[in-house]
Amino acid sequence: MEHPVYIEKQWFKFLWIFMPLVTIFSFGAQFFGGVPLASWVALLILTVNTLVLVFLGSLTIRIDATHLSWSFGWLGWPAWKFALTDIQTGEVVRTRFIDGWGIKSSAQGMLYNVHGYGAIRLTLRNGQTLRLGSQEPQRLLSYITPRLNAR
Repeated sequence: MEHPVYIEKQWFKFLWIFMPLVTIFSFGAQFFGGVPLASWVALLILTVNTLVLVFLGSLTIRIDATHLSWSFGWLGWPAWKFALTDIQTGEVVRTRFIDGWGIKSSAQGMLYNVHGYGAIRLTLRNGQTLRLGSQEPQRLLSYITPRLNAR
């Protein structure tokens, strides 16, 4: 991958609050509340919560001279990448509360979002549409648009 001209990293704040609370609650119920929770259950909760944060705790969007890519988590997987020449149009949109966060399929195409309601909708040359969540959708689109016209 070439040197990126744009990088945005977003944290999935809901997960970073909710998952540790679930872990603390499960351990607290076991040790302080007198709730008999098997050690393997507590360990399973801790393991699952850690894995969810590692794989889905953030979204990173990168643009270089020729490609747009985005990935989730600390390990950069799951990840997607395609050439900027594959993009036909882009526009700033606002997702709705009902659209939610994460990786979702909807009537408006795939949605990749971890925080907030700002996004860009990209229409690809093959007719597919997708929305990428962004804390600064106008700025993100401003990096993509000139590269669409420079083909």
